[in-house]
Amino acid sequence: MVKPSTEGGNGIRYGDARQVLLDTVGAQLAIHGPRAVVLADICQELDLSPALVNYHFGGRDRLLAEAVVHEHAKLVQEMNAVTFATTTSAEDQFRARFRFRFDWTTSHPGIDSMLNYTHVLDPVGEILTQEFEARASEITISDMAGLAATVAALYHGHPIDHELTADDPLSRPEFADLTAFVALSALGAATFLTGNHPGSASLSAKYPALLASLRDDFTTRVIEHLRFEFTKLD
Repeated sequence: MVKPSTEGGNGIRYGDARQVLLDTVGAQLAIHGPRAVVLADICQELDLSPALVNYHFGGRDRLLAEAVVHEHAKLVQEMNAVTFATTTSAEDQFRARFRFRFDWTTSHPGIDSMLNYTHVLDPVGEILTQEFEARASEITISDMAGLAATVAALYHGHPIDHELTADDPLSRPEFADLTAFVALSALGAATFLTGNHPGSASLSAKYPALLASLRDDFTTRVIEHLRFEFTKLD
């Protein structure tokens, strides 16, 4: 394979082109979803050869998949960082994580829909295989481990500063089911209230105060439910 030009007219070095393409496509996907990503226009704007897309990613579909996985990894990394940086109380830690997830979905509706409905990204089931499946699984495990920490923190009554695994002394077998319940509930609520959902798209755009109120009320109800479930464990 012939190596593409090492630099674009805008000064982007060859070694940086891959990351620049990922970041630019990720920003487009975040707001508009895959249909709005026109690589010819992006390459023209960046003054990069379209051949770089095939060289680095093997085509448009794999570039989009790579961008989604990249943005998902950033979400979980940043969300876990916010979670473990919140040390005022277990409830504050739980709320901080929920608030971050809702706010991210508000600003990334296109990627959120692609994460939750993979057929949007991979309609024929040929892209999200092998290394993409493995990487997505690692990201999800880290997400669930961070969320599990907030569930355990509520149970123990103090914040936890690390991802929680099944063999952690602070863990209990019952936390796995509770964490799964919280994950599905939060994911559904965040996507419906703030994501790329036709029935509620106006909430985040036109009624931010109402959205914040619904988010906080939902979080309160989840915390109340968890505390009720905790009474069964004692």
